[in-house]
Amino acid sequence: MYRIFCRFCGAVGARRFGKDSRGRQRFHCPSCGHTFGRRTRTARSGSRLTETQWQQALNLFCMRAGCSGADIARTLGINAKTARRMNRVFRNLVKPLVPKDLPGASEWDESVVSRQWVLGGVSRRTRKCMLRCIENRREETLSPIVLHWSDPDGLVFTDEHLGYHNIPNRFSVCHAREFVNSQARFVHTNTAEGIWSHLKSLSRHIYRGFPKVTMHEFLAEFMFRYNLRDYKVRQSVLSALLSRKSINTHLV
Repeated sequence: MYRIFCRFCGAVGARRFGKDSRGRQRFHCPSCGHTFGRRTRTARSGSRLTETQWQQALNLFCMRAGCSGADIARTLGINAKTARRMNRVFRNLVKPLVPKDLPGASEWDESVVSRQWVLGGVSRRTRKCMLRCIENRREETLSPIVLHWSDPDGLVFTDEHLGYHNIPNRFSVCHAREFVNSQARFVHTNTAEGIWSHLKSLSRHIYRGFPKVTMHEFLAEFMFRYNLRDYKVRQSVLSALLSRKSINTHLV
């Protein structure tokens, strides 16, 4: 028999306590006296949507190309505003999954996405990427970020932009002449360039552009899919995050 932990005090030993007005199981904690349900203090706290609707929205969000709020609304038969808020809930849940570093050799490049400069790096060892909004392409902006996320003992591959000039262990390729260094074939940023292709396709064809204010949320969504390549893994991870205790709840 599994043990039930209280959503408020964390004590073990909560017991079943009838059902709420929607037929969902409630529990009572003898330690603190609170009554709670499986959604209490989670991202779904206060939501009127059914478990089936949440699961269907989660499955659509985890798809390789993503799914806009309008498409989720049509599929689930719900209001478009509600569907967009569900997507926002998912994006906020996956934001902590951003890699803390890029081990081994890494490639770095910057590009404009929805009129916003974005710096991107990808590890050749783990095949995971890191994306971050930046204000400009100056050296004082780019170099600290690259030095922080890249491996101190790993090689760094960039183009010949002067913003990366003082980074140690750096190899560059001149994109005005070639995309792979003819003298050393391992020197290129093709993996990083491929990230922009996927990200801009998501921006243009799914969301019709990313709002500048919430750009970081859309970048977190993209990194979630890029870094977790397997669809079943994405489903499992997001499902666990959706059920995890959270102080900041999002009413949908």
